[in-house]
Amino acid sequence: MPQTIERSPERQTEVDREVESLTLYHFERCPFCVRVRQQIERLALPIEKRDIQREPRYRQELMAGGGRTMVPCLRIDKGERGAEWMYESADINRYLAQRFGD
Repeated sequence: MPQTIERSPERQTEVDREVESLTLYHFERCPFCVRVRQQIERLALPIEKRDIQREPRYRQELMAGGGRTMVPCLRIDKGERGAEWMYESADINRYLAQRFGD
């Protein structure tokens, strides 16, 4: 696996703030979720993770917001404009790399 990205403390603080608007819905043994979690780790992103198998309310949130219980799903909070629910591991990984790949 590629090496974890390193940032200046100032930039990492900025990134930490930016990812507060992101939430990953996943479950442990899903291979597509593993890919996304590896990307999150490589990019040093402290994204909140919600396991839909271990916590039924997270599954309900995913269905209510995204319309499907498919994982992985990245919820991107857009403030007053609502939220975007991004499915597909390749799309999520591409989004994270473009936004946080420095």
